[in-house]
Amino acid sequence: MPNLFDYIAWRGDLTFEAAPFSEVDNLIFSMLSFTNFEGIVSGEVLGVPVKLSECLARHRELYPNGEDFGKIIPDETGTLFVRAAESVRFRDVYVTFYRSETNEERYTQFAAVTFILPDNTLFVAFRGTDDTLVGWREDFNLSFMHPGPGQLMAVDYLTEIASVYGGQIRTGGHSKGGHLAVYAATFSPKAVRDRVITAYSNDGPGFVREVIDSAEFREMSDRICTFVPQASIIGMLLEHKEDYVVIESTVSNLNGLRQHDPFSWSVVGPSFVHLDGLSREGRRTDEVIDRWLEGVSPEDRRRFTETVFGLLEATGAKTLSDLSVDHVSKIGAAIRAFGELDRESKEGMISLVKRLATAGRRKNKESGE
Repeated sequence: MPNLFDYIAWRGDLTFEAAPFSEVDNLIFSMLSFTNFEGIVSGEVLGVPVKLSECLARHRELYPNGEDFGKIIPDETGTLFVRAAESVRFRDVYVTFYRSETNEERYTQFAAVTFILPDNTLFVAFRGTDDTLVGWREDFNLSFMHPGPGQLMAVDYLTEIASVYGGQIRTGGHSKGGHLAVYAATFSPKAVRDRVITAYSNDGPGFVREVIDSAEFREMSDRICTFVPQASIIGMLLEHKEDYVVIESTVSNLNGLRQHDPFSWSVVGPSFVHLDGLSREGRRTDEVIDRWLEGVSPEDRRRFTETVFGLLEATGAKTLSDLSVDHVSKIGAAIRAFGELDRESKEGMISLVKRLATAGRRKNKESGE
């Protein structure tokens, strides 16, 4: 099935004036946020915006052999940047206010960048999780911590860019970036919130009940657009009160974690291929996660996260791809010993940790490392 590259090939010669903003454009901008714009785009909100085509030229000077995106972010991300920046549709979009921060003490991995479209609307893109343990621990912290440091940083970022640029706003991101995009739009000041057209979450985790039940979330809910592949794992984490759209991934339903790869999502024209609902495997994942959330208190989720990631950090590993089979086996034993989880939930969480580590090792193998 066609994917993001086919979309650029089909519609890359059409300006945004000729063909309006689409749900696939959202994913392209969201994935561009994984690019390291340090030294290319100003980190100041009042910095001079740079056209995407010029960003590519500067990026090639800094990374003549291409940027290394790590072991979790798809390698195709770099190619997407090139194809988009060379297309008529995207090359004249301006890029501004790049901010990136990783803080191991606060368990925070945050990055965001803003795209200014020809009609002066903004697309504020929040980066998702890379393969650092800091980033993944932050994701697990979302199950019991509100607000978290990354969420507050996302609100501050959106508020700051909105104070300088007028016009309507879209926010978006992939994985954790989608979670932050929705959170920022929802809890920004009302003057900013009222300017948001859509907050896009591309297979991003949901939210704790405190967020779901808030007046701000209810107000924003009809402007939240959440996409999940048919056997989603990451996107089914936590709760989604908003309606979500199930889309087709070309990866087998037995590899739900690999469906998180946005380059596997099927595209037709300006849209993803929409499905009627989750696959059997996707529904099963959703049930296991729901059971875990219902049966384990926020405090126990905190203890669970500290137990698992404490072991991970004790191995000296900094990334998922650093983990060995022995490391994962020890983590599995710790999860089994965690008394508050029922057997089925424990096995589900062990399976998730194994699949995360396997994803990193698979990419190592594919790259010959």
